[in-house]
Amino acid sequence: MRCVLGRQVDHVHDAALEGGPALRQGEVDIELGVLDDLDSEIRTEPLARIVMVAVARKDHPLFAEPITPQRFAQAPHIGISRRGRLRGPIDAALAKHGLGRRVAAVVPSHTTAMMLAATSDLVCLTIDGWLGQTLTALGLRAFPIPLDVPPMAIGMAWHPRHAADQGHAWLRGQLRMVTSTLVESAA
Repeated sequence: MRCVLGRQVDHVHDAALEGGPALRQGEVDIELGVLDDLDSEIRTEPLARIVMVAVARKDHPLFAEPITPQRFAQAPHIGISRRGRLRGPIDAALAKHGLGRRVAAVVPSHTTAMMLAATSDLVCLTIDGWLGQTLTALGLRAFPIPLDVPPMAIGMAWHPRHAADQGHAWLRGQLRMVTSTLVESAA
């Protein structure tokens, strides 16, 4: 999104700050992503529901046989979390099968996770359909997660002090438009 918005907005930065406090203190104007653990005064808007896929290097041992929940769980994983969290929806789905996974590394972005997966035996999860030429360029292969994992809800959050700010409203509109374009192109 920064690439698209960066053409019109000079001050777009990634931040790895905690949502609620950072929004309340004015350190962050808008949080994008999976919105959880936000204070009740924070305004939110859903943007999309996205399907995740698993990714591994093309010659990963997982591809030698059908990928079952057991084989998927046995592979070492890369977690993606700006806040360093090790567990998420994939772990809940594995637990329903009596399984768990080993998260060998946690990184802050899908791009970093895919770069690490390309040079290791680690498996990562990423957004289906938004991969473009990235898989080919990195020598990766995507595959369906062999579990019943619901789509992830992605949204934006902001502090109510920005509710009447026209510049902030414009930025929210731009984020809506960019997200809608990305979701449509992935479909």
